[in-house]
Amino acid sequence: MWRLLFSFCFLQLVNLVSFSQEFHSDFKIDCDTNVYLLEAYQDSLPFYEKHFGRTKKINIRDKKLKLAFYVALRHYPELKDVHMSVDLKKISATMMAQPTFGFLFHKQENRRYQIFVNKTQANNGMYYKDLTFNSQVGWIGHEFAHILDYSQKSNKELLVFISKYVSSKRELKKTECEADRVAIKHGLGKQLLEGTNFFYNNKRISKVYREKKKNYYLSPEQIVTEMAENCD
Repeated sequence: MWRLLFSFCFLQLVNLVSFSQEFHSDFKIDCDTNVYLLEAYQDSLPFYEKHFGRTKKINIRDKKLKLAFYVALRHYPELKDVHMSVDLKKISATMMAQPTFGFLFHKQENRRYQIFVNKTQANNGMYYKDLTFNSQVGWIGHEFAHILDYSQKSNKELLVFISKYVSSKRELKKTECEADRVAIKHGLGKQLLEGTNFFYNNKRISKVYREKKKNYYLSPEQIVTEMAENCD
C-alpha cells in the first residue's frame, strides 16, 4: 500500500516539474500522449493556479473542467501569458472561443480572449459534463487552437476573419478543421479523437448539431489520418 502511494506521489511530482519546465524550454510536440485520467491530477489544481493562473480567470466551480483547462494549456506554451477567461454560458455549441468585446481598441499583444462552455444540454443534447476528463482536454485544446490563431492576427486581419467566418460556410469549415489539425499537432490527437467518437455515439445529440459536426469538423477517420501524418 505504501509502495503504491509513494509511486503515485512520485509520478505526480515528476508531472508537475515537467510542466514547469515545458514553459521555459523549447517545446517539442508529443503526439504519443497517454490518456489523461482525472484521478492523476486531483491534487494539482493549486499548483497550476499559483504558477500559471496569473493571466487566466476560470470563472467556474467545476474542478474537473478547471484541471482539463490547465492540462490542455500544457500543450500550448505559446498561450502561457495570454489573458483569457472561461465562463459557463448558454450557447449553441459545446464550447466557443473569441476575443473579448472591444478588441479593436487594444493592441494585438494586449488582447484578451474568452472561452464559453455551454452550461446546458437543452440546446443541442451535448453537455460538457458528459465528456470524460481526457475528452475535455481535447475539446479545450481545440478552443486553444482558435485563440492561438486569433493571437497571431492583427486587428484588421482579425476583423476580416470574423466577417468571413460568420458569412461563409466554406470559411467556417476551413477554420474548424484547421483548429482540429492544430490541436493534433500540439499533441492532443488522442484526446480529440475520444471526444469526437463520444459525440458521434451520443444518441442525445440533436440532428442539427450532429450534421454541423460532420460538415465542419474532422471526422474520427480524418483525425486518425492527421495523427499518422503529423506524429512520427
